[in-house]
Amino acid sequence: HSQMIRPFYWETTRYGEYSKPGEFVYDHPFQWGSRRIGPDLAREGVTNPNALWHYNHFKNPADVTQGSIMPRYPWLFEKKVNFDEIQGRVDAMAMLGVPYGDMVKAGAASEAAQAQALALAVSLEEQGGPSADQTWDTEVIAVIAYLQRLGTDLYATPAEAEPAESEVQP
Repeated sequence: HSQMIRPFYWETTRYGEYSKPGEFVYDHPFQWGSRRIGPDLAREGVTNPNALWHYNHFKNPADVTQGSIMPRYPWLFEKKVNFDEIQGRVDAMAMLGVPYGDMVKAGAASEAAQAQALALAVSLEEQGGPSADQTWDTEVIAVIAYLQRLGTDLYATPAEAEPAESEVQP
């Protein structure tokens, strides 16, 4: 879906604002394609944060979007996430300069991912989806979490810096 494109009027009218290079500074490897088919997923987390919509879209895209040529992804609903692999991946990305928070740097990436997955699965269930007990550790939940994260940096407010020790009054 996403690629670095020239900002043609007809493209932005049809698919929305185009991707900017700075939005992908921490993607290793970068995720751009050579061809754009469909809307730019780079901002999917902002434009469509509804977990149930994404769940149903992966199950049967044509039921959600009339005329969709996207295939079904049945294995996402069956395959489980290996949470034990996450910390190693986060550590590797941190070595490449991805600014993960202190909790993740402290070796808590797996626990954080599991908590995020469970919260998303509960939200999905509350929206009328399947039981969180059945879905929380599936790949479809991981992909939905990823999509909901995309594009959110554009709208995030910068965190306030902690004062340096020399600035703290005794």
